[in-house]
Amino acid sequence: MKTEAYFTFPRLASVLCIAWSALMTGCGDDDPNSATGPGGGSSTSTSASSTASAGEGGAGQGGAGQGGAGQGGAGATTSSASGTGGDSSSGDTIRFIGRFDTSKPEGPRFSWAGSAIVTRFSGTSISVRFNDESTPDQSNFFQVVVDGESKGVLEVNNQEDLYTVVDGLPDGEHDLLLHRRTEPLVGVTQFLEFVPAEGEALLPVPPAPERRIEVIGDSISAGYGIDGADETCPFTSDTENNYLAYSARIGRLLGADTTIVAWSGRGVVRNYDDEAADTMPKIYGRTIADEAQPAWDFSSWVPQVVVINLGTNDFSINVPGDAQFREPFTNAYAGLVETVRKNYPEAFIFCTIGPMLSDSYPEGAEALTRARAYIGKVVNDRKASGDDRVSLLEFPAHNGEANGLGCDWHPSAKTNELMATQLSTAIKGELGW
Repeated sequence: MKTEAYFTFPRLASVLCIAWSALMTGCGDDDPNSATGPGGGSSTSTSASSTASAGEGGAGQGGAGQGGAGQGGAGATTSSASGTGGDSSSGDTIRFIGRFDTSKPEGPRFSWAGSAIVTRFSGTSISVRFNDESTPDQSNFFQVVVDGESKGVLEVNNQEDLYTVVDGLPDGEHDLLLHRRTEPLVGVTQFLEFVPAEGEALLPVPPAPERRIEVIGDSISAGYGIDGADETCPFTSDTENNYLAYSARIGRLLGADTTIVAWSGRGVVRNYDDEAADTMPKIYGRTIADEAQPAWDFSSWVPQVVVINLGTNDFSINVPGDAQFREPFTNAYAGLVETVRKNYPEAFIFCTIGPMLSDSYPEGAEALTRARAYIGKVVNDRKASGDDRVSLLEFPAHNGEANGLGCDWHPSAKTNELMATQLSTAIKGELGW
């Protein structure tokens, strides 16, 4: 799929990407150091070397999504994680957080940003084996978090299959989180196995947190361009950083597992610049973002909070007039909210207005005013019908002068931090977390 540029001032930026994010209660400050690097051979391991920003620490607990068994490696004890509990008493040594297709015997497949794999191991190093569809010019990237601290970035693509995740650790037991920073358009990844050092082993993982959040969104939720120098850079997978997106940060702030269902350019009823691709409501029920089957089993992981951050792409370019667009948009948005409510009867739903919407672009479209009115109507109609677990939340327009900008005018890391703080306050207010 081709990647478009998205702008707000003067053009509008927005992209959808869904994923599950393994997020921890203990988070540290953003770490400017990171590492990246593909493996050296199909059966050799490689270490990462410094290049991109590593982001916050915070891993170790994680939650249990659809389970899938990795295959045992040299000295490895590999087991599946399944269901929603992730109780460490089960003896599971691997936990998969997010939407994983477990139908392949070789190992689970995944594509959403924020998809995460958690394990615990003994020793000073560990490697991982992946079968990845991405290419060297647009690789998939994983945040590596060990014992709650960021330890760099792992670059993965179709040139290698075995990678050294981390080495040189103090001898002992360690918690590991691999958090996918890149969105579905970069390519599907298949997890095959963890390979501890010879003579070492995987250990039972800690229990999953009870708190669970699902985020449905576009490029903003995916983390498009967060690591870019400024608004002039285009999309590249190495500047996308879901780990620093508000959608992933919110889990670390609240000690929750977070799933992120987001894909760049996708909208509620129309995609960016009318791109001929399925809109978000049509792909929301998928396990793998661009594959209709297998459908996601919503009963396997039930969040207490759902955040919908959509509409930026609908109001991006050549926006139809109010008379033509109000009803289709509100009907489609209301349908998505109803789908969420049907799947999660007790969840609190936040319908949000994104920080890239503005009345100044597109000229004459009054995009922010109309999005606010359309989404507000959906929320008000649900409340009038008796649904008191839904609310409208508006993120302020991002301020590039004060907080910087990511690629193609997307929110910066600082703006995402502010968004996460605002959302955290709202969730605490409604749920008492």
